[in-house]
Amino acid sequence: MTTRLLVLDFDGTVTDAEVEGAPYHEGCLEDISLLSGLTLADVRRIAARFEAEVQANPQAHGWVFGGHIVAPATVDPYLRIMPVARHVFDEAGVFLEQTDRNRLLEGLLYKYNYRKTKVAFRDGARETLLSMREQPVFVVTNSHTDAVQHKISILGGGEPADNPLQWLVDRVHGSAQKYVLDMAWGEVPESIALPGLGRPVLLRRRLYAECLNALRLQAGAAWSEVMVVGDIFELDLALPLAMGARVGLIVNDFTPFWEKDFLRDHPRGKLLSSVPEIPTYAGWA
Repeated sequence: MTTRLLVLDFDGTVTDAEVEGAPYHEGCLEDISLLSGLTLADVRRIAARFEAEVQANPQAHGWVFGGHIVAPATVDPYLRIMPVARHVFDEAGVFLEQTDRNRLLEGLLYKYNYRKTKVAFRDGARETLLSMREQPVFVVTNSHTDAVQHKISILGGGEPADNPLQWLVDRVHGSAQKYVLDMAWGEVPESIALPGLGRPVLLRRRLYAECLNALRLQAGAAWSEVMVVGDIFELDLALPLAMGARVGLIVNDFTPFWEKDFLRDHPRGKLLSSVPEIPTYAGWA
């Protein structure tokens, strides 16, 4: 199958989210302590207990936005901290109004602690991206554009004038809001069911779809010629799969079994264990 557009997620897909996200997680705990009025020791205790509950029953928890679960709660440090923060705030009885809480968590807490992340790329990331220089590759990420551009610049190892990855720096589309649902948008079904998951995976992520579609039209590609690679099926891949694209899931130790089982049997899905597998799946190697 011809690939005329490849869209990459970034954090956790091209990077090692567990290494990168450790200081992010720690920074969030410190801020949760400050905001909740609880001691850091109490926040750590509550967080450890709740994270164990989430790991024991991952289907019962998730990243809640707008009253809906929009992603699993276990895949990376960025997702794991959100239900923890909500749980601690509930126990402390603070920020109970959901709109204000969402702004606090998805805006300030994420924004200011993301700056604390390390830069840790997956094995083979630099060589793989360099090999795709002449290909239609773009990055679409929930992270802020400038933060991801900075990481790619580091990976390239040069100033803009001579950075061998500057072409990709210029193709980053950040703040994609893949988690935002628009249930009135009817271009795709409301949801799909994954065997083994006791809740629906919600698909109507209009803002993400508009970003992907703009890139598709720019590339002159049919949806069948689009490939999207990410590390969280529900957040990165479910929507483009519903639109007709091919998808690749970069798996890690925390990838839910229901995501792996679903894509393992899907004719337009692929499980990937490393970044260097991406060009081969795209038909470019």
